[in-house]
Amino acid sequence: MIITTASDKGGVGKSTLSFHLAGAISELDSTRVLLIDGDPNRSALNWAERSSTVELPFTVVSEKNAHKWFQKGNHADHIVIDTQARPNDEDLRDLLEDTDLLLVPTSAQALSLDTLPQFLERLSKLGGEVPYTFCLCIVDSRTKDEKDAREFLQEKSQPVLDGYMRAFSAYTKASAQGCLVKDARTDSGKKDGSAGLAWNDCKAIAKEILEGMK
Repeated sequence: MIITTASDKGGVGKSTLSFHLAGAISELDSTRVLLIDGDPNRSALNWAERSSTVELPFTVVSEKNAHKWFQKGNHADHIVIDTQARPNDEDLRDLLEDTDLLLVPTSAQALSLDTLPQFLERLSKLGGEVPYTFCLCIVDSRTKDEKDAREFLQEKSQPVLDGYMRAFSAYTKASAQGCLVKDARTDSGKKDGSAGLAWNDCKAIAKEILEGMK
């Protein structure tokens, strides 16, 4: 299965979602997962390269080196592709041809939702029958943003995952430490208090996707 994350807006948690989706699928499905970083910012690659104490359960390669990785005899049961923010129409068309599921992360805030109609229009003009779904990220559980965003998408008859990623500081720690959020530590070396909750969010998303693609 090939899952591609793409968004028409930056800063919506796309790379964080891709990184943890790869990790959660690895844990839930006990399979080999490859994360291909196609973002010029190398967010996923930089994240993985900062890992020093915890071994990641999946492999991360750049889009440029993915072909070489396969040529060496490696294989993956599932592939997650993290794309650049705001891909142009040509890139988006290529993505639709080579993916089993297009996953569109969006924050639950109104400013991010404002760009969705334009993105949907681009998808519709490109055609194709690749399934896609939205995933709400950076959700502030203290507000009604998640509920309002879900209703917004449903009113437009747009698919959206039941699972979503809440905004936890543990993700920032995980990025700095080069690990999955479940392994995020505080400055004193203790496990971050929200790490478990954040990881449960990630696993719920991965499980929903895996079950939906059967």
